[in-house]
Amino acid sequence: MLSFIRTFIVLCLVYSPVFAVQIETFYGSVNVEEPVLLELIESPAFQRLKHIHQYGVAYYTTHCEEFTRYEHSLGVFSLLRAKNCSLEEQIAGLLHDVSHTIFSHVGDWIFNQQNQETDYQTLTHSDYLERSGLGNILRKYGYTIEEILPKQEYFPALEQPLPTLCADRIDYNLQGAFYQGVITREDAVHMFHEIQFIDGEWISNDHELLKKLVRFSIFMSQDCWGSGTGYVLSMWLAEAILRGLDIRAISMEDIRFGIDQEIWNRLLVLDDPLIQKNMHMILHPSDYHSSVSKEEANLFIIRKFRGINPLVVVDGKRVRLTTTDPILAEEFQTAKDRMDHGWAIKINTDNVEHRLESSYR
Repeated sequence: MLSFIRTFIVLCLVYSPVFAVQIETFYGSVNVEEPVLLELIESPAFQRLKHIHQYGVAYYTTHCEEFTRYEHSLGVFSLLRAKNCSLEEQIAGLLHDVSHTIFSHVGDWIFNQQNQETDYQTLTHSDYLERSGLGNILRKYGYTIEEILPKQEYFPALEQPLPTLCADRIDYNLQGAFYQGVITREDAVHMFHEIQFIDGEWISNDHELLKKLVRFSIFMSQDCWGSGTGYVLSMWLAEAILRGLDIRAISMEDIRFGIDQEIWNRLLVLDDPLIQKNMHMILHPSDYHSSVSKEEANLFIIRKFRGINPLVVVDGKRVRLTTTDPILAEEFQTAKDRMDHGWAIKINTDNVEHRLESSYR
């Protein structure tokens, strides 16, 4: 009897008529009437993503675009919804980035997951959903956390291995390319509507726009997502955060559930030599590191190449875009080889204390 009552309550919650709410996304308004989606979007855990920058520490240094995990998550959700993916996949896409720590992937350096196949937010996604209260919302509407984990085998429209397109990769390249001025918003909206998920693969016939996105992904792989500068900035910020944890000026709750600007502001004024040294280096990175030969380097790193190579249809067959353009193919392979070769970096912090003292005079 109790089982029947519980099922009846869930059905009433899921299918009870509600007025559609317009949710604003990068691609336009989306009408949402499912109570589970509306409650997840309005939850404090999801709203927190408005204050987590897509590019982490790079927002304060090299890539200052006003692009947040909130905008990205809604973009992924709206793309999945527009292509009639299941409600479960829409939920998974909506929540796929909610477990990011402050400063996004800086969490990988804080928790020693840098250069690992699985990043920290993926490892802790289930735990975050539970501790943030999102798990309770899911169960209220008859879902489990396990059912909406963003795994490729569950949700192929959302997740695919590189260099293939997936909803996650499509959105952050479209929005990112817009914020960099590579494409217009009209271009992005056009691709949003034109691209299709067919037989388990994302296909677009707009080769010229795809080429712009491929070149954007090549640039960002080397200049931001996988750059040597990005590595040292994340390393220095993680050291500052861990020092803040040691002196109890920052808590683990701050790291996992806080917001970027609040912790950034706190680090800037904390009276601790190591924290102030690292924050100074972050704000003046070119003074303290440079790309050098392997022989001169005191840090050598290999970062993942995140260039995309979409599938297109040519003469009735699905092929990689680079096979249709030899120049693009050369650019793609050159960038991949450069990333596979690694970054040799020389870090020189010998005079940072002197410069810090001079800046305070």
